[in-house]
Amino acid sequence: MKGEIVDITRMRTAKIQEEKEIEELRNRIKELNNNKFWIEKEIQIAEFLIFSLEKEISPQAVVTALIEHELRDLDKE
Repeated sequence: MKGEIVDITRMRTAKIQEEKEIEELRNRIKELNNNKFWIEKEIQIAEFLIFSLEKEISPQAVVTALIEHELRDLDKE
């Protein structure tokens, strides 16, 4: 009987640890997805700046184009 109690306790402890690890992994995925979002935005801005510098676009046109680009991205979602 005592051995059974120890086994049940050990199984429950292992299950709690497993649930904790799963939650930590889910939180890490959320963090990575957030980082991914910001990295993609930085890439988009860098690409746009390269394009605008190569085409010698005015600052006002850059702002307008950035807004239009963001609106297109929102429509895709």
